[in-house]
Amino acid sequence: MAFLSVSILFLFMPDLAMTFARLEVRLNLILGIRQTDLIRGYFEYSIPTVVLALFICAVLVAFCTHRAIHVFLRSIVPFILILAPLAFWVIYYDEVGWPFRWPYRWGPVELVAALCCLILYLRGNWLRPGWLGVLLLAFHFAFWYWMPSTNPSLANYRGPIAPALGFCSAVAWGLFVHSRTETLQPR
Repeated sequence: MAFLSVSILFLFMPDLAMTFARLEVRLNLILGIRQTDLIRGYFEYSIPTVVLALFICAVLVAFCTHRAIHVFLRSIVPFILILAPLAFWVIYYDEVGWPFRWPYRWGPVELVAALCCLILYLRGNWLRPGWLGVLLLAFHFAFWYWMPSTNPSLANYRGPIAPALGFCSAVAWGLFVHSRTETLQPR
């Protein structure tokens, strides 16, 4: 969520992005990192993302004993994770212009399938092996990486970091929910 938020914030506030770009240039000089084609932008996005992610984690840890946080983590977060790529692309193309007409390719079909799988999982009706769920998550995030106009050299949400973070976050959420349901079941 932090990476998505920073990517959207920098989309709407390019002057703020430039501040972090200048910081990145200074850090590269201090650390002795030479300029190559694939370096620029990673510190620019990672520094505010890490700061925001630490803030989000601190809030979650501070209120971890509240039932509302557990309900949020169990029922709201999975929808945020599944809908985040679509939300970014809609916001991005609304800002820069749509190069194609919606619905693009199989986007709505894939999204409905992903939401159906998620709802089955949340209701406890997911009778498939765990590896299939992980494979479907990988497909979901790969789909939203390859279908829009992504760029493998970008450090923002249009680059390869977004699907990797989304996939890892979704798997971590699944493990969290699985561990919580196992600890709550009587033995």
